[in-house]
Amino acid sequence: MKVLVCTESEILGALAGHALFAAGHEVITEERPELLANRTAGADALLISPALAKSGIRLLREKGFEGRSLLFSDDPQEALEAQVSALGAEGALCASPIETLGERFRQALAQRRRILIVDDSEIAAELLRAELEPKGFQIAYAKDAEEATRIILKKETRPDLVLLDINMPGVDGRQFCRFLKQNQLFRGIKVVLCSGQSRAEVEAAAAECGADGFILKDEYLGRWLTEQIR
Repeated sequence: MKVLVCTESEILGALAGHALFAAGHEVITEERPELLANRTAGADALLISPALAKSGIRLLREKGFEGRSLLFSDDPQEALEAQVSALGAEGALCASPIETLGERFRQALAQRRRILIVDDSEIAAELLRAELEPKGFQIAYAKDAEEATRIILKKETRPDLVLLDINMPGVDGRQFCRFLKQNQLFRGIKVVLCSGQSRAEVEAAAAECGADGFILKDEYLGRWLTEQIR
């Protein structure tokens, strides 16, 4: 596997490179994303420090990188995971302990991305499940915000993305989105509003509650969501 490593720390980069090479990977390490711009061909993964991630991931995607991007530093794992969504990464990997980095890297890439569908329509949810599960996503379903909260509170079932219906009984999608975005523990979760309302209405609702995006229920969902959580 070809792995790109981008970190400002020369020492951390060298340690990561050695650990991943020992695990059988081809490793290219640089201190700035632009130095990797011509090395993206065939790369399966990118480990990148949070300080470089937002612009660095975007640059390397533009240059043809199609692998998984993981935030990488010696910060605690939970602190890294909380920044994943905001920085445009697909996961996180703490550098310590460096002795187990190769195995933890393998596990991080093997994890299936989790999507939580929150919709009071079980039919709509099942249609989405049928579309997304064959693409490799792990799907959970909640009929309302209360049930969704129970799923999200457990770290082992916490999703990477919440696909959230706007019009639900009790707490509606806008309110639940604001709850997630205002809670430090959940800020790493992407929230995408989904509704049968007009594009203008859904777009306005997403902007008002701080959602990461929106999609109309009558649009083709699978390809768009795959791109969002890739």
